[in-house]
Amino acid sequence: MHDLIDLPVRKLLALMHSRETSSEEICTAFLARIESSSIINAVVHVDAEEVLAQARSADRNRRSGNDSPLLGIPFSVKDSIAVADWPWRSGSYARENIIADKDATAVSRLRAAGGIPICKTATPEYTWSAQTHSELHGRTNNPYDLERSPGGSSGGEAALHAVHGAPFGLGSDGFNSIRVPAHFCGTAGLRPTAGVVSEAGTWPTTKQTGMGDISTIGPMGRYAEDLDLILDLIAGVDPEDPFVHPLVRQRQSLRRKRIKVGVLPSSALKSNFPRTRMALEVAAQTFQDQGAELVEISPWDSSLAVDLAFGLMAPDGGALVRINTATAQGRHTEEFGGLLESLRSKRSTIDQYLEALKRLKEYRGGIRRTVSEIDVALVPVASGPAPLHDRLPGSDSDDYDVEAFAQAFAIALSGLPSCVVPTAMEGHLPVGVQLVGNPHHDFEVLLAAQQLQSSVAGNITQPIAWKQS
Repeated sequence: MHDLIDLPVRKLLALMHSRETSSEEICTAFLARIESSSIINAVVHVDAEEVLAQARSADRNRRSGNDSPLLGIPFSVKDSIAVADWPWRSGSYARENIIADKDATAVSRLRAAGGIPICKTATPEYTWSAQTHSELHGRTNNPYDLERSPGGSSGGEAALHAVHGAPFGLGSDGFNSIRVPAHFCGTAGLRPTAGVVSEAGTWPTTKQTGMGDISTIGPMGRYAEDLDLILDLIAGVDPEDPFVHPLVRQRQSLRRKRIKVGVLPSSALKSNFPRTRMALEVAAQTFQDQGAELVEISPWDSSLAVDLAFGLMAPDGGALVRINTATAQGRHTEEFGGLLESLRSKRSTIDQYLEALKRLKEYRGGIRRTVSEIDVALVPVASGPAPLHDRLPGSDSDDYDVEAFAQAFAIALSGLPSCVVPTAMEGHLPVGVQLVGNPHHDFEVLLAAQQLQSSVAGNITQPIAWKQS
């Protein structure tokens, strides 16, 4: 079983193509892994009988000559993203009995390519937390240390991938929700260029809020080398989401003999944990050893990112989220309930909101101008590795300060593609690095991430939850 669940997607496809294994065998192996890793509480819905029926159908289709890009490959889906006829609860009692009537666009495209949804994964209520804990589904645990957070809001996805519970999956990233879980759990995750992946079939939706194009669906998995295949399938114009634009493939600069890798000056990294800084140094040295030119880039003011993000998230003072979750009748975690109340004071006048949009434009433009000078920038994801539940990254302080995620927020506001891969260990915990590229250079970012991950793979140990299985 472990042999199959250890493999990247393209290897699994090759084995099925050569008839060395089948979709049924692959799905059976991953279903067994999901069952054996229940201690991390990453999965909120699975229907093994349906999955295996689809796997047998995929095997018949392959024997008949069907060679779809993902034929027979299972994938996980964050619970905020719709899968037809499955629960679609987004961690909220307000949606306790909601069943999706159709697939989200991204799920539909993967299914059309032959992929098989294998499970729904945990998310905090309304996806609004940097950890994964809801009253409805309980707390998801980090596979490297069950007393620690897997991050959020795509924490169920990252935790499951860390124990090889699915070959890949779909998460979403508003301000940090793909990248922080990947960083905490030692997995890979891509936040695509803003606006190239449809949001249709997600709850909550964000295009009609102050967030505009900031939130996006993106691929997650164990290996960065799998994510380009998935992005290619899910990106593109969608009539269900009229704000989406085409992803223009750009590969030319990484074909050059020597690429430029941007590094932040040490003065911009003082608030980060020592091992976080070391992970950035390891990544920079790895690229330099491969022939890249290291270029020190001017730092953007990440301290501005959090306030700007929260000003855009709920300019209505949280009125919409309170309406959307009203039928939960107060059944919220303490964190989420406190957020609902604290947002009341964030209500903006129209003048304040327009000023926030102006600041977003200026902030986004500033980061993009900096990154335009290089091919890929190396940026911390969070100030430190996975904290204890309800604590600050990088320490076990009782204080909880969202400023620990300021760099992740900054890159989200920029709308630039960013991929996180594990690069080093802080004791028994993985530490990731963000690779940030230029707009529509997502495939370049993924190629660089793949090169980095393959070079440093020996630095990353298996999580304790894997060893206990």
